[in-house]
Amino acid sequence: MFVLTLSLLALACTSRAQSVNDNDLYHTFGSVVFIRSGERTPTSIRAPGAQTLTSLGAQQMLELGANFRRRYLTTVGEPRNFGVQNIEGMSSDILNSDQLYIQTVNKPYLVSSAQAFMQGLYPPHRMNISGNGRSPDPSYTLSNGTNVDFPLDGYQYPNLQVLSPLDPRSIYIDGLTSCPTAIQAGLMYRLSDEYLRTRSAEKAFYSSLSREWFGNDIDSSEIDYRYAGPVYEQLSYAYKHNPSAYSALSNSSSDTLMRARTLADKMAYYTYANTTTSTTDRDYQAMAGKTLAALILGQLQRVVDRGTNTSSTTAQPLTLLFGDSEPMTSFFDLAMVHQLNDAFKSAPSFASAMVFELFTLRRNSSFPADSPSDLLVRFYFHNGTDASFNTTTSSSNTTTITQQLPTFSLFNQGASQGGDMKWPAFQDMMQRIMMNQAGNWCSTCNSGAFFCTGLDGSPFSPWRNFPGSGGNTRSNTSTNSSKVSPAVAGVIGAIVALVVAGLLFAAAMLLAGIRLHRNPSSAVLSKSTFSSKSSKPSSSPFGGGFKGSAKLASDPDLSLAKNAAAPAGATVVGAGAGAGAVKGHERVGSWELRQKEFGKETRGDDDDDVDAIEEAGVGMGRVVEPVERV
Repeated sequence: MFVLTLSLLALACTSRAQSVNDNDLYHTFGSVVFIRSGERTPTSIRAPGAQTLTSLGAQQMLELGANFRRRYLTTVGEPRNFGVQNIEGMSSDILNSDQLYIQTVNKPYLVSSAQAFMQGLYPPHRMNISGNGRSPDPSYTLSNGTNVDFPLDGYQYPNLQVLSPLDPRSIYIDGLTSCPTAIQAGLMYRLSDEYLRTRSAEKAFYSSLSREWFGNDIDSSEIDYRYAGPVYEQLSYAYKHNPSAYSALSNSSSDTLMRARTLADKMAYYTYANTTTSTTDRDYQAMAGKTLAALILGQLQRVVDRGTNTSSTTAQPLTLLFGDSEPMTSFFDLAMVHQLNDAFKSAPSFASAMVFELFTLRRNSSFPADSPSDLLVRFYFHNGTDASFNTTTSSSNTTTITQQLPTFSLFNQGASQGGDMKWPAFQDMMQRIMMNQAGNWCSTCNSGAFFCTGLDGSPFSPWRNFPGSGGNTRSNTSTNSSKVSPAVAGVIGAIVALVVAGLLFAAAMLLAGIRLHRNPSSAVLSKSTFSSKSSKPSSSPFGGGFKGSAKLASDPDLSLAKNAAAPAGATVVGAGAGAGAVKGHERVGSWELRQKEFGKETRGDDDDDVDAIEEAGVGMGRVVEPVERV
């Protein structure tokens, strides 16, 4: 029913859209497109893991990219489903990374979706490498004159920004992950009477679903309204890839697949939107839409700043964002698109796209630098690449919409204004619903994300120097950018503590008479090492004697009997001796020479020394080895 209802709305808008589908009047200067991935493998409750893009999903994204190529880049060929509204100055065949801003988060199926989309937007393009003419890009030509093209017949490699959960920019595409406040606000629906009534009423329906359609991904007890989203994903996947499930669901008289889809949409709306029933004006459950609104406005603001020469920052005319369905569901509610029809109270299909175009309606194709109020913003929504979206049946007549994206009004502007908003009004309304600064997101979400440690209250945002950039509720509030990070606060605290300690010590010196003196202990030790009266060495931690620190406890100090003379060659003198006196325990002369004076020759033969050692060993009952310590 969602597809059929939107088709009726699109048909009602066709006549008005065709009246302005004229390149002489409609001049597009920039566009921001948020795209849901193509079909992926379903979510598993029992064995959660990374979902991957299916081959069908890749084809969906390729087709979607080709549709946008025909609308924004080229006038060659027949118009496709999206019509023709080329962006001024965009390169049509050769990818120019300076004109594109492509961003997604680090999920395999989103990265693959972006790559498949870009193959449709900028398909492979072969350069002139025959040598008959100059190559358009000098990098294709080698120094020897050989021309080399890119692989796969000139495949073009886009500059794709893939943001990890550690990057604060990731919150603008996926503002729900790592936001406990938003998750808790969404779970409050499960405490409501509406949830309890729906779960009780649909218990029989979920019990009737065949367990075989779910494989090992969902247990029987989990086939329930609590898991309405994963249950529908499993059914939809089985319908497209399982022949037996396709046969059973196609022949179902109760339209089982559509009923499961309706219940999944209801769960998504009450979990990620439904801000009209919020007890406060914070709308935390729609956090994903708030951060996305900031990124959308920021990218369009860059285009305006570049056109009016008010900023030197670079601006890309075409912004492509790839994410999940939750930000779209939240944004529909915040921008009051859901008031147009209940069909917007849902999770959009795979390969859906929200489009925000910045344009003028006048003969002059130049940017209105002197009058930005002449700029208009139009909102389009494409609900998947299913051909049935473009077909509606009334009685026996079938009408196919092939020329335009369906357009819808934002912020309850009404059909009288055609859905177009003047740029100043669009700015004002987007600021009211967005959450711009990552520091505000961290504090509001009470998030434990890694980057929140250094971003508490910081002015990081997708764009800067914009009035009212701190909006975080429906009533725009300014942010407190005067906060400092914990690291800076710690340094400031340490400096203050040192200054206070210094002042207290100075006061103690001045008032209490505290003074600092040098400790002369080292000088006293050097003077009192030996006593001049006793001529005995004083105690020392290193031990006395000529052995110094090698002295053992069992080694006795040199001692002399009273009135005895010192042995020849060794003299002990007092510390108070004259300048030429010999130091205590200092060896004087040669022991060998002293022995010669007594008539004994010293033997210098090494063999005699070894013999003496061996004789000592024999006396002990064994021979001592020459290298053995005795």
